[in-house]
Amino acid sequence: MNVFWRILRLLWMLLILLIPSLLPILLVVLRALSSLVSVSLAATVNGPTQFTDRLAADWTRRLLELGAPRERIDQIYIFCQLSVGTLVIFGWLVSIFFTVEILRVVFGFFI
Repeated sequence: MNVFWRILRLLWMLLILLIPSLLPILLVVLRALSSLVSVSLAATVNGPTQFTDRLAADWTRRLLELGAPRERIDQIYIFCQLSVGTLVIFGWLVSIFFTVEILRVVFGFFI
């Protein structure tokens, strides 16, 4: 049993040493998750199809400004629509996951 506590103490010290180096990575992940959720909430409020079309058109315009070939504008627009739709769906999934986890922790549901 004494070995168990020593291993646990060693792991705890290792975690304390790694926190400063892992904190920037954690902040990047949290910022990405909050961006996903905000995009999905904006799509929910504005209507998913209109939001997807508007954002895909904006992304297509920016890609064309950066030098994408104009003869492939249809493929670029479809790719941007697919990308925006994927981001919206991932945002909804993250929102659902956090909502279920909050309900589970706070109220004891879904145990």
